[in-house]
Amino acid sequence: MAKVKLNLLNIFQLKIDKRYIEYEGKTVGDVIIQFLNENSDKLDDEMLSKNKKKFNSQILILLNGRNIKYLKNYKTNLKDNDNLYLSFALAGG
Repeated sequence: MAKVKLNLLNIFQLKIDKRYIEYEGKTVGDVIIQFLNENSDKLDDEMLSKNKKKFNSQILILLNGRNIKYLKNYKTNLKDNDNLYLSFALAGG
C-alpha cells in the first residue's frame, strides 16, 4: 500500500474544510473510495456518479499533475508520496 496525499482544491476544500487528507491505497480508486466513504455526505449529489461510488465526469482527478483519464483512470497504480488532486472543472473568462 502506498501512502499518498489527496489535495482538495476549490469546492472540495470548501465542503470538507481541509486542504489535504493522507490515505493509503494501491490504486487511485482505493483512495477515492475511502474519501467518498468518509465525506460523500458533505458533497453535492451533482458531484457524484449515480451509484455514489465515483465522481461524475466533470470532476478533475490529477495524479502528480497528470489527469488520470489519460493514465488508467481509477485503476492507476500509486507509489509512496504520490500527490492526488481533486478539483471541480471550472470555466469562464
